[in-house]
Amino acid sequence: MDYQHCHDEQIHTPAHVQSYGYLIGIDPHTKSILFFSENLSEIFSIANDLPGKNFEDELTGFTSITSSNIYRNLTPNLKEANKNLDRITIGENDFHLTIYLYQGVIYIELEEYIKKQIPRNLLYQGAKEIQSAQTEEDIWTALVKNIFEITYYDRVMIYKFLNDGSGKVIAEKKQPDLDSYMNLYYPESDIPKQARALYLVNYKRIFSNVHAKPVKVISMLPTIDLTHSTVRAMSPVHGVYIKNSGASSSFSTSIIVDNKLWGLVTCHSTLPKHIDLFNRIQAEICTLIAANAYFSLKSKMIVENEALFIAKTSALKIKLAAHDNLKDSLFNNQNEILDISEADGFAVVTEGEIKTCGATPPIPTVQHIANWTTHEINDQLFSSSSFYLDYQYVIPGLDSSCCGIAIKYLGKQRNTLLIWFRKEFKSHIDWAGNPEKLVDDIQIFDQQIRSISPRASFKIFSEEIQGKAMYWAKKDLLELGKIHDIILETLQVQLAKVHQLNMELKKLNEDLDSFSHTISHDLATPLSVIKLNVQMLDRNHDPEWQKNKIANILAELDNMSQMMKNVLELSRVKHSAYQMEEIPTCQIIEKICSDAKVSYETQTNITVSSTPNIWGEKTLVYQVFQNLITNAVKYSSQKDNPHVVIDGEVDENSIIYRITDNGIGIPDNEREKVFKIFTRMGNATSFSGTGVGLNIVHRIMDKLGGSIDFESKLNEGTTFYLRFKKPTSYIQ
Repeated sequence: MDYQHCHDEQIHTPAHVQSYGYLIGIDPHTKSILFFSENLSEIFSIANDLPGKNFEDELTGFTSITSSNIYRNLTPNLKEANKNLDRITIGENDFHLTIYLYQGVIYIELEEYIKKQIPRNLLYQGAKEIQSAQTEEDIWTALVKNIFEITYYDRVMIYKFLNDGSGKVIAEKKQPDLDSYMNLYYPESDIPKQARALYLVNYKRIFSNVHAKPVKVISMLPTIDLTHSTVRAMSPVHGVYIKNSGASSSFSTSIIVDNKLWGLVTCHSTLPKHIDLFNRIQAEICTLIAANAYFSLKSKMIVENEALFIAKTSALKIKLAAHDNLKDSLFNNQNEILDISEADGFAVVTEGEIKTCGATPPIPTVQHIANWTTHEINDQLFSSSSFYLDYQYVIPGLDSSCCGIAIKYLGKQRNTLLIWFRKEFKSHIDWAGNPEKLVDDIQIFDQQIRSISPRASFKIFSEEIQGKAMYWAKKDLLELGKIHDIILETLQVQLAKVHQLNMELKKLNEDLDSFSHTISHDLATPLSVIKLNVQMLDRNHDPEWQKNKIANILAELDNMSQMMKNVLELSRVKHSAYQMEEIPTCQIIEKICSDAKVSYETQTNITVSSTPNIWGEKTLVYQVFQNLITNAVKYSSQKDNPHVVIDGEVDENSIIYRITDNGIGIPDNEREKVFKIFTRMGNATSFSGTGVGLNIVHRIMDKLGGSIDFESKLNEGTTFYLRFKKPTSYIQ
């Protein structure tokens, strides 16, 4: 037989109101009456044919409402569901008047004003006590105490919604003769989803007398949506639930935290009870103050925890980066990763190897889990608090060490798997009655239907929970995601390093290939000359002639020696480390100038002006000036009046040297090749050289933290600019 589930009940359209309240609905434009509650005749002299009549017509008898301030101030721009409150007199009694617009209908609600009010200093003191609370427990304890004094209900509880939808009583204030509900659990079905939705839009709700018969609403409309109504009739199923708990009246306010239904303040009275709307509003305000205090406290804790998490992950990032490859980074920092995680164990599966730390299953079981993930999970973070219960017959070797699990592939390549484990968390739950519900016949207003029946007893029902781990909270999973991102970032850095090393290796190989071809070509010429001269010496015995040939051989040997020396210098620039110091350049430059003029047997005019000291390494500095001054002398030696100028100056941040010659110059179309290894300009073929010197200078200047640049005009000369670091002696 079909029956109605609790979550199927349309509790927002009951077509009835509670007996303490009165309801009228009118069209906002025509002011015609659309519906009214039958008990309206208790306070107004009216007929039952009201629907369709003009509400403002004096004959209808509602002048006490139409003459009220909030009704007179109604405008076509009345905001949706924005309640306007007033107090009016009808006959000899005062009433609370509430008017609001909802879904194209003006709702008018009335309830009698109860003169017994709570002192305002009590409200102030209660709010102050809530705001001064330092812990979550203190906040809710202060709230139930305050609500208890505002409402005079027999029992006031804080009901917190848990992650699985169930609820738990975490604070309570009650009359001494009542049993305590503290720490009792309630199943999710006790407050079905449609009821929770209403708690998010209508923060307070009273059920004054569960034994009273609800009042029917006479209407021209097919349905009346009472979502925002204060006088809405409660669900008859809920009425049975309240009766079975031993209460006759209930009142509740919503605890809204971060725009979500966090919990409820729930009040019970053993006898029917109605409290004034003013008191209910004050209870709602106190609840709002407590919710804000709780949110502030949790926000502060989140900030503190986030700061600690950032500090730990920053330290982890440094430790991960200390290794050259991902496997070493993960295997050597597993304990650090586990320490940051809200888990009992951690495993890494990468490159066919598995390493674990903390409380984890045996390695073979971890391998089975890894094999399972290949087909069962995607690239998103997978988590379960009942992994052992759900998969113990699917994955071999599962035990209580993996009741909870979180799994994430590192990146999209799925080559590395990160697995966090949680051990079994045995718990004892005391339910407020057996949560299992039965099907029964229930009177739903004017009809009897087959429905899920609330439990008849609230006697404590104990349950032992086994085979499950602690629930993975949203915060826990967010932190695991951040840890994954940090590890992925480390992998990307390591890949970047490998890429850079590969690029350097590629460049080195290219240089070596070029060197191999050049050496084989350049050495072939002097070796051929040497061989030819030796053969000629063997055939000719003229002493003068032999002397000339021997000189040729020695010159070729010197050429080969210089070539090999340049190659060794290039290697040294790449691989050596040097001691930096202040270098006096005057004597170095003078010696190099003298040697260059002798080497090229030239009368080149060399002018040396200022020679400020520089910061560098003596051997490297000597090589820089030797290559550039020798080149300047060499490439200007064939001019009619060869001239070289060397000048240094101190600027704000560095030492600058200029070496200028009036030699052959550098063609504009070959400027990009100047500092490339084994490259010579097209107009320099008549001069000896290997194409290594300027490359050596460029590398040395990089190593010294300086720079080199040049300006040149073809057949007019070249100026090289050297920028060195300034010695400390120049710094004031």
